[in-house]
Amino acid sequence: GLFEYKNRSTGLASTAGKYAAAFALGAGVFQGRDSAYARQLARRARAVYALGAAHPGVCQTAPARSPYFYEEDDWADDMELGAAELYALTDEPTYFHAALQYAALEPVSPWMGQDTARHYQWYPWHNNGHYEIWRTGGDSARRVVAEYYRRGLEAVTRRARNGFRIGIPFIWCSNNLLASFATQAHFYRRMTGDSTYLEYETAALDWLFGSNPWGVSMVIGLGTTYPRTPHSVVAQQLHLQLTGGLVDGPVYRSIFEHLRGIRLLEADEYAPFNTGFIVYHDDVGDYSTNEPIMDGTANLAYVLAGWAVASPLRACPQCGDGATLQRRRSP
Repeated sequence: GLFEYKNRSTGLASTAGKYAAAFALGAGVFQGRDSAYARQLARRARAVYALGAAHPGVCQTAPARSPYFYEEDDWADDMELGAAELYALTDEPTYFHAALQYAALEPVSPWMGQDTARHYQWYPWHNNGHYEIWRTGGDSARRVVAEYYRRGLEAVTRRARNGFRIGIPFIWCSNNLLASFATQAHFYRRMTGDSTYLEYETAALDWLFGSNPWGVSMVIGLGTTYPRTPHSVVAQQLHLQLTGGLVDGPVYRSIFEHLRGIRLLEADEYAPFNTGFIVYHDDVGDYSTNEPIMDGTANLAYVLAGWAVASPLRACPQCGDGATLQRRRSP
């Protein structure tokens, strides 16, 4: 970087792997709709994957004048996902073998079982590549990646010996960790049929929906008690409710008290509940606990869709007398 604050980038793979996965997935989606565009995406997926393979390491954001940036420190998970998606697209074994090799480099997402981490240090918060290997792999590969997931889940649940059954570290964007933990637990159940971690999966979702010390739904517009004054220019200046947005979530008090430029603009309505080691504020001035997060919102929508797809038949009042809305089983 050219300014006071500098990142610690070491390569390109963390970004290249993500792009390769997205382009490969897009190529598959458009194969039957726009074959020319699908071929273009496939070429780009191959090219950017090769770039990542040639330049292993992380490509962090540039902080410039801000002391805060995305300090991503892992890249093997991204290349694993890129390789897995390219294998799903091309059926070329080279990509599948590479995905397994990358998976072995990071079998467990490093935040799992820990009590702290730097800002976005271990992003993405769960390794989707393991599930993609399971979807296309044989029995041996499936057992390997399922065990990787189990080890991560076990590390978190060992720390969840509290009334809320929550074992994540309360770092900045802690709700991301809860959404990802629930997603990984959901994947593991789908992959193995083992419901050992279902209690903790549902506890993570319950926390996001209001079963937490503040009694607050962390999803804007969901329930009756939810963030009314999120840290958002759109919400505050355009007076729009960002319905469905998941906010950052509580952080360790030690983090909140040492962040720069943060101050509450109104009296803390949750002060009686902010006496412990984690805090949450529904205040536009608190960018650490009350800012809507795009990644967490998308992640939560994904895992909730998984729950919805797996649900049994239920009545559909809008469908006419005696009609039902049928939900198919997850793939």
